[in-house]
Amino acid sequence: MKRILFIFLIFNFHYNYIFSQCCGGHSPIGGNTNQGTLPKYTLQINSFYKHAYSAGYMENDHNSDFKFVENANNNFLGLQVGYGITKRFTAEVEAGYYINRTQNFKLNDTKYILEGKGGSSATFTGRYNIYKDSIKDFEFTMGLGVRLPWSKIPQVIDGVELAQDVQPSNGGYGLSLQSFLFKEFDDAEINIFMINALIINTENTKKYREGNSFITGLFFSKTFKKISAIAQVRNELRTYAYRYGLRVNSSGGYRLLFVPQISYTVKQKYNLAFLYELPIYQYYNGIQIRDRYAFSVNLNFRLGLSKKANQLCEK
Repeated sequence: MKRILFIFLIFNFHYNYIFSQCCGGHSPIGGNTNQGTLPKYTLQINSFYKHAYSAGYMENDHNSDFKFVENANNNFLGLQVGYGITKRFTAEVEAGYYINRTQNFKLNDTKYILEGKGGSSATFTGRYNIYKDSIKDFEFTMGLGVRLPWSKIPQVIDGVELAQDVQPSNGGYGLSLQSFLFKEFDDAEINIFMINALIINTENTKKYREGNSFITGLFFSKTFKKISAIAQVRNELRTYAYRYGLRVNSSGGYRLLFVPQISYTVKQKYNLAFLYELPIYQYYNGIQIRDRYAFSVNLNFRLGLSKKANQLCEK
């Protein structure tokens, strides 16, 4: 399964929120798996865990002396299930759960913790392979996804409604438009592919709307028998958030990341991958907490539900 490649997106993304707002921590981009289509009658299950950490503040692209949240972190679990309905069309469902979404404060030598946990959202996506040339190992796929919030009611702990930045679900609906461009070089066992995604968010019951996101990821993959090494450069642009129709000045921005990744294949059906996200450049509108790093562990499994599909999985 040389072409089972793990990709840390969106966005989940699917395409949950790309990066922190004023006082938030990282949010997952979603599962890390092949974003093309699956062979007909093929079931793919991808589970992943992500940890992210933020600390210090930035104003635009430089450090800020502003102090409020000492640091923030979150731990996220995600599950994706995809199925090849036809040889060109794949349907997928994804759901995520925050083990914690935490902000740590230190005010007047006293430490405080603000924390939320729970379901994030569920996303239903359809992908269609528009063009595929098996001889030249080239394909182009488009996808459309709809995100449903786990809950539209804000989480309340001990009678207090949590701040938006630690809510496990933003309470709004979302729409994602995706494209996947893939090229394989068999002789060198090198793959090059690009993923683009547009994520549009709607207003929640509290009249708050997350900024829309534009994501481009460029990947280079080299296979060494059962091991694949992947280098990803990802560009993320997020627009301002709005509350009661007014722009939140300290929201949105731009990030450029380098994401190295190693995946290991077992028995041609199982893939285990580890990813590390390192911000290269960050620009934040207003003053926002700074994303430091994130890492993910992913387990992927493919199963052909027919004899032919099972043979394709083993190639």
